[in-house]
Amino acid sequence: MKLFYLIILAFLFLVTGCSQKTLVQTPPPVIQPDDTPKRMGILQNALKHHGKKDGGDCSGFVTLVNKESFAPYFTTEELNEYFEDSRRSLAIYNLLETQNRLYHEKPKVGDLVFFANTVKEYAKAKKSVDNITHIGIITKIDNDETVHFIHHTKGKNLISQMNLNYPTDVNYEEKKINSYMEKCPKNEGYLCLAPAYFSAYGSIK
Repeated sequence: MKLFYLIILAFLFLVTGCSQKTLVQTPPPVIQPDDTPKRMGILQNALKHHGKKDGGDCSGFVTLVNKESFAPYFTTEELNEYFEDSRRSLAIYNLLETQNRLYHEKPKVGDLVFFANTVKEYAKAKKSVDNITHIGIITKIDNDETVHFIHHTKGKNLISQMNLNYPTDVNYEEKKINSYMEKCPKNEGYLCLAPAYFSAYGSIK
């Protein structure tokens, strides 16, 4: 008889134990789209203008590359709503800010880089981190976090450097890590290096 009860209890235990199990479904991993081809296309289009006057100014150069790369930054129609004055670079910044596409760490090739207060005319009136006066396109990021960017400066599209880890140094271990954005007195030269004007990065769509 004892054996009979033990068998019944064992059976009930197994049945109730199974009934408590629930099927746990693991959600599928979120797969981020590979935008490398798009970024490489932007890079190729930007670098083919290196050393040339194409675009006419910093925002004109970005607009040219944007058009050649199938508008990864903005369309003309949407940009028109974000002008505060004649500065296209500021309008691009305003648009990306509205779309939550501005960021400050871990830049990517093909993204934009914004600078503020590089033009004295605007810096005097409103000197702030979002007083955008210059713009470029990121071409490379080194292991030491030196960011290379192409921008229209001194009448041509040239490549400059910026390293936010060493904001007051032009060179580090015999390597150029920061470029001058404008001329400064020798004793205050670090105030004219790229990190002093950095505002934000802007991602592609």
